Amino acid sequence: MFKRLLISAGVCCLLNLLFAFKPVYAVFYKLSAEQIKEAIEYGQKNKTIDMATFSKQWTVSLGKGKGSAAIFTPYHNVAYKAKKSAVERKEFTNKEVAEALEIGDALTFSVTVYGEEYDFAMYYSAKIYQKDAIIQPSFEFVPEIADASEFWPNSPANTARLVFKFPIKDIDLNAPVTLVIVPPGTDEIPFDFDLGKIK
Repeated sequence: MFKRLLISAGVCCLLNLLFAFKPVYAVFYKLSAEQIKEAIEYGQKNKTIDMATFSKQWTVSLGKGKGSAAIFTPYHNVAYKAKKSAVERKEFTNKEVAEALEIGDALTFSVTVYGEEYDFAMYYSAKIYQKDAIIQPSFEFVPEIADASEFWPNSPANTARLVFKFPIKDIDLNAPVTLVIVPPGTDEIPFDFDLGKIK
């Protein structure tokens, strides 16, 4: 019990320090001590489940073999790091909580796509549609060589994990957005996120 009280007090102090010096951008970035505790408990409680199930509430899936996109929020990060520490049987320290809460100035998405050729994702790009705005990424990671998919050698034979970051200053974090993946020479792939409803 005493240890739990110390952890709760430590989390509260950590939050006060964190938000005294960091800009606050939106509702889901303002995690209370209770929300941090909840995220940690979610991660520890679900340490044995697979990542797709664990991250389901932050993920938009188009169906098996069609692609998915996950958004990284501070809550998601804290929960994931707590899960990782629990799996490794390590203490999840206040320093690690602070690092998980760091959002910088970007909204980050991890996107899984499928294709036939080993280099199919090489020229993929992304953008965000919000209201009348089109927002371009400030960072992108697109692998030159894809991995064999779970369907290989059948179609779709290859899969790639892409990462895109978008500047928060250009986004209303309490409103819906559509993340659009743009493959060259074919239709855009949309993923709809309601930012105001995401933890």
